[in-house]
Amino acid sequence: MLRKIFVFLVVTSILTSLLSACGGSSADNNAKKILTELTDKAKTLVNQPGWVHATEKIVYDTDKQERGTLSTGQTVPLVQIIDIWYHINAEKLVYEYVWTMSSQDGQTIETIVFLNYLLYNLTTNISNPLNPYPLTLDFQFADEMDNFISRTGNHPVVTTAEINGKTADVFTLDEQLASPRTTEDYTQPINAIGSIAFFDAGSGLLLKLVRTVTLADGTKRTFYTDYITVEIGVQPPQDVQNYVNGFW
Repeated sequence: MLRKIFVFLVVTSILTSLLSACGGSSADNNAKKILTELTDKAKTLVNQPGWVHATEKIVYDTDKQERGTLSTGQTVPLVQIIDIWYHINAEKLVYEYVWTMSSQDGQTIETIVFLNYLLYNLTTNISNPLNPYPLTLDFQFADEMDNFISRTGNHPVVTTAEINGKTADVFTLDEQLASPRTTEDYTQPINAIGSIAFFDAGSGLLLKLVRTVTLADGTKRTFYTDYITVEIGVQPPQDVQNYVNGFW
């Protein structure tokens, strides 16, 4: 989760330096309204007393063989399985959660527990205070799009697609960078960056998030794809219950 926030901040930093937004007849001026309606539906759906279970499969496509290492020396792979159990209280706030990152073969890489107003990283032995908060599962895409619109005065392209048998509203940001950027992820500079978010038209939940880059030679690569599923009103397995009961 902390790594996801870092990636978001990096992407946002790049987006803020872009020259202009994509336009044309395919741009939907109601994009912000549509996204707000979707995220409002999702917030109402997930912020009910009980458990919310979210899983992610994140697949990176870079020129590196891994995503770095933790302070413990543990390598973070290009394919990550994230499993999160959020516990919502009567005030409709997340007051406990258990977050784990595993490799594709099931090896646990990192575990984080939110309990008693503290966020414990059980892998790196670091803890920080945290207050209960309302759950949003748009991965800050609404904030990203708001920044995009307010900065440029333009709007993302909005289309529809079928994903896993569900109708999705698809929001696309795709822009040229003001100047080429070099990163550790690719041997070539990056000339353009894109974000594509797929929201379930029925529930408002985010189903898939794609980040793209266009390299100096014109090759378009998918930086990462995040496949997301959310379950509501389910009970956690015993190992998750043990974590929130302080047994670790």
